[in-house]
Amino acid sequence: MVNTQAIVGSTIIDGTGSEPIAKGTILIRDGKIVDVGSYENVVVPPDASMIDATGKFTMPGIIDAHVHVTPNQDVPNDVRINLRIGFSAINTLRQSLGAGVTTVVSIGGGPAAVELTNAINEGYVDKCANQITAGVVNASGGHVRGRHADGPWEIRKAVRELASAGCTMIKTAATGGFQWEHERVHWPDYTEEELIALVDECRMRDMPVAAHAHGHEGFKYAVNAKVHMVHHGALIDDEGLEAITKADLYFVPTLFTTSIGRVAKVESPWTKERMEAAYPIHREGVAKAHNMGTKIALGTDGGPGDAMIELSEFVDCGMSPMDAIVAGTRNTADALSILDRVGTVETGKDADLLIVSKNPLDDIDVLQVQDNISLVMTHGKVQTTSEEMKTYLDPRLSGPPRLIVRVNADA
Repeated sequence: MVNTQAIVGSTIIDGTGSEPIAKGTILIRDGKIVDVGSYENVVVPPDASMIDATGKFTMPGIIDAHVHVTPNQDVPNDVRINLRIGFSAINTLRQSLGAGVTTVVSIGGGPAAVELTNAINEGYVDKCANQITAGVVNASGGHVRGRHADGPWEIRKAVRELASAGCTMIKTAATGGFQWEHERVHWPDYTEEELIALVDECRMRDMPVAAHAHGHEGFKYAVNAKVHMVHHGALIDDEGLEAITKADLYFVPTLFTTSIGRVAKVESPWTKERMEAAYPIHREGVAKAHNMGTKIALGTDGGPGDAMIELSEFVDCGMSPMDAIVAGTRNTADALSILDRVGTVETGKDADLLIVSKNPLDDIDVLQVQDNISLVMTHGKVQTTSEEMKTYLDPRLSGPPRLIVRVNADA
């Protein structure tokens, strides 16, 4: 049975940077956008379910390319611990969706997190943001925890293992970071030769690579290896900016990591000291990157809804609200190699959409207020709404066939 829906009457901000469409119509069929335009140019069939968004604003769901939905993949293999981690992860993804973040990268979940991704995709767990599962490949004693691998061939083996386990993206570390007392932010974690091997192996498997890097030598190694995106860059300098811009790679600054509000909550004195020192350098780097035309995408290293804070940080660094929205939708989808499916309100894309009660182009901060998120849809299904639009939330229980698992069955 064909399911046709039409969102009518709203101003459409399509995520491409184009001028908004006033009094627009979005036609959706079986979860896919099939037509977008002004109301006089889109024919709505008589059997379509109508969502009246008059006076509101419709835009693509925000994408967060860096969230620790679960601990990194080296957690103990204990059933009780893993159950608790799983419930916590579902809660994180549900809160993210409610805040208007429709896709989240579980940046270090590894093979265990693949099962949650599959459960969401197959419909066994509902009302969650879409999840992309990244596996971690890191140097022994390096900044991130995951599959330890040293030298080009061991690194290639690690990538192959994680790909066969269902991970669709790889995270690594090119430099140290703020977290561990023993490390220094400027230390490289991998050699350039090792990063080149990692990226080469991932490209053969269509797996994007995100490299944690703050600056200095390791940052240049990551750029020279042509990772798909560099995350953080809290100490990025002019040389690093020129290199990443020339290489046409994505910069995912995660400004949330050095936000003063979060620094105040950090208990480790060395972490707090490093973050506070990086705060002005980080924001100056993003402002310069924007002025240089560097490709910028969105990730937070935070939690549910923190992507909306990141959008406001972008604007504070000189972006227009429209630029910030493009960074958090189209650009991030492109960085993650999923732009063919999501990231813009265009024909052929999944209907992963937000309806917002106030205009984010006038004030990007309106996206931080939960009450302003009127409706969130993924794959054409209304997942969560404000009280005002609750009529569009289908209360009927529906889902996949019952999953039966037999354990030590005698019959």
